[in-house]
Amino acid sequence: MIKGIHVAYIHSPNQKLADWYSETLGLKKGYGDDHWQDFEFDQGSRFGLDFIGYPSSTVQKQSIMISFQVEDIHAAVESLALKGVRFYPDNDKSKTIFDVGPTLVATIEDPDGNFIQLSQIKRNNE
Repeated sequence: MIKGIHVAYIHSPNQKLADWYSETLGLKKGYGDDHWQDFEFDQGSRFGLDFIGYPSSTVQKQSIMISFQVEDIHAAVESLALKGVRFYPDNDKSKTIFDVGPTLVATIEDPDGNFIQLSQIKRNNE
């Protein structure tokens, strides 16, 4: 089910941070808008910055988000629901998949209360 990993900093609304990662570390900018900046890597990994405002949600209070890439997010959510996985925001699997720019995400909670996400890069027709 899992085919890759993405990491995002959930950060204050400091868009200049993206320039620092690009200009200082040499990361190649990918998709970006007023709320998000993606960085591209040759090996298929992804790193992103989430420019949040306040107040932040329960998930956004966590400063880093690990996202496991899946091929079919709907099938992954169904499979995990059968295993009793807890979904955010209200453990209703029908309300857990969100469209966030170039990606569909579903947030789940591990047994220690850490939030992680499943992500699917949107296809052309989504």
